[in-house]
Amino acid sequence: MIIKSMSRKHPSFAQLIDYIEGESKLKSRRFSIHHNTYSRHKEDLKREFEDNARNLRYRKNGVYLYHEVLSITRSHTLTDEEQKTILKQVVESYLAARGKRNLAYAVLHEDTDNLHFHIVMSANEVGAIERKRLSKAQFADIQTQLEAWVLREYPALEQRAVFHKNQTQAERAEREAKRQHLSDKGEQMKRRGAKTDKRDQVQERLADIFATATDPRHFAELMERAGFALYTRGKTHGITDREGNKYRLARLGLADEWERLDERMKSYIHAQKNKQDENTSQEEKPDPEASKKPPSTLEIVGYEFLTGKLHEAWHGDQAKHTEGKETKTDRTATKTTTTEQDPIQTEAEKRLAEMKAIRAKRSAKQQAQTKRQDRER
Repeated sequence: MIIKSMSRKHPSFAQLIDYIEGESKLKSRRFSIHHNTYSRHKEDLKREFEDNARNLRYRKNGVYLYHEVLSITRSHTLTDEEQKTILKQVVESYLAARGKRNLAYAVLHEDTDNLHFHIVMSANEVGAIERKRLSKAQFADIQTQLEAWVLREYPALEQRAVFHKNQTQAERAEREAKRQHLSDKGEQMKRRGAKTDKRDQVQERLADIFATATDPRHFAELMERAGFALYTRGKTHGITDREGNKYRLARLGLADEWERLDERMKSYIHAQKNKQDENTSQEEKPDPEASKKPPSTLEIVGYEFLTGKLHEAWHGDQAKHTEGKETKTDRTATKTTTTEQDPIQTEAEKRLAEMKAIRAKRSAKQQAQTKRQDRER
């Protein structure tokens, strides 16, 4: 059983409905499925889908609908009528899991060796303004669970498991043998001097790169020279070539080689880091006194105001000579004076006054410029 989903970024409901109801493909509407739709006639269905799509919030490159196909191989033990009936039940279960509240219209086609349903599905639920999107993992989970349910409940359909999780040991061994046969076929062609498949050429070139790369920079150079670029999708690793073709490392049989390369690169990076740490530890430690942050102007002025002494940062040796001597400020502090004292303007206050003056000057300049522009208008 195969399930495919193709998104469309234009509201082409009319074109798709006309396609799936083509006379050459559609033999009977008896097995058609109307999921959350009131309409039963083609033109009414088009309008219902289009009216529901108008509720969507506009988004650039936003999806409007999905064209999906659910296909099964024909059974040798069941009649066509029985297979169609079961397939309709399978599609109904799929729609309930895929888009329970979305609009959907499904039609059975019999024009190929396989029985298959074409499905038109809205991107939003009925009357909703937001699109209902499934992640790849969520969609794969629906496919896997539906396939497992069909294999368990309808063994008479004689379907083969597509997903690895649902395959038996025999099916997995058969698929692996088929892959190995294709690889062996390429080897035989090479021994006969024939041109090998492009996939085998990519596999051979990558195996050589994985084996000869000595460090990350060398590996990047070899990959760039060969026209390959790595990509990662979840836990899947692969490469793309210059033509944009994608090859999974597992499909190429290079998963183990990739793991060994990865471990080798990690060991190289770890060794380089340890070497760098050793070189750093051998260097002279910085003098903590030299790296000590000098006091700010406000701290110096506050010190001199509170203690009445000169700060060494500004006055140097003069500050050392004055230590232990009674300063004028000390003598003044011991005397009882009048409650009124002259204001003491510190260095910080001076700087604050200068900043205020600069701001006032700028403000006056801006006001004058604004008045001049108003008069010119």
